[in-house]
Amino acid sequence: MRAAPTDPSTAPAPAPARSMLKRLFDRQLLRISPAERLPSAAAAGEKDEAEPSSVCLDGMVRSFLEDGVGAGAEKPGHGGRYCNCFHGGDNSDDEEDEEAAAAASDVAETIKGLVHCATLRERNLLADVCAHLERHRAAGARRRDLLRLVAASLRAAGHDAAVCVSRWDKSPSHPAGEHAYVDVLLPAASDRGARERVLVDVDFRSAFEVARPTKAYRSLLQRLPAVFVGKDDRLRLLVAAAADAARASLKKRGLHLPPWRKPEYMRAKWLSPHDREAPAAEEAASAAGAGEVDVEGTAAA
Repeated sequence: MRAAPTDPSTAPAPAPARSMLKRLFDRQLLRISPAERLPSAAAAGEKDEAEPSSVCLDGMVRSFLEDGVGAGAEKPGHGGRYCNCFHGGDNSDDEEDEEAAAAASDVAETIKGLVHCATLRERNLLADVCAHLERHRAAGARRRDLLRLVAASLRAAGHDAAVCVSRWDKSPSHPAGEHAYVDVLLPAASDRGARERVLVDVDFRSAFEVARPTKAYRSLLQRLPAVFVGKDDRLRLLVAAAADAARASLKKRGLHLPPWRKPEYMRAKWLSPHDREAPAAEEAASAAGAGEVDVEGTAAA
């Protein structure tokens, strides 16, 4: 039996191929609960040729992302936890903090052993300096005048004291500058010994202040003496320890070490070549007059 010929014009057209977006929508639509679908989206879903609405697309993408994150979090080998790829699984920051704390503790112990006067004569001189300093500051004396007044008071008490001004040239690592302080030449401790030169700085602690200090450096700064009295060897060690601590504090804050806080610049303040100022003319004249009176009194006796 032969089949009847068909007319191509009256044959039903084949169903158009569904787009990839439509197929993806059909799969993801089953995941969305009926409560999440809007009535308009549900009605549109009953039609075979309806394209997905923006609301359904939003739910579809959200569901896909949630499933993807969940699948990635539960991959074998991670123990059901998120990967710690961005941190590398190490504790480098904690280790650096511990190292910095240990270094600060070592510097604090070093400074603690250097701040005290080394001899009884230095302690007695420190007491005299503090007494004169308090009296002249209360009278309103300023920096350079304060140094001259303290030196004059020490000379009146029998010490060989004078204001010293150190100067240093510019170098590749730090600028030029000058600094004023007081020195006292103590008598020799023995017949064969030499006179001891003791340095006196009446504002020692402020020379080591830095911007945005860390808590550890603020604590260390309070250990430094406000008034320093001692020999140059102890001063050299104290400056080196404090300068290193200042560098570590600035590095912790992400700041650069300024040239005027470098160890070589700080040492230059007290250890550079210096000029020793002579006593004022009226003071020298009064001292000479007192000497003549003493000689005459001795001769008369």
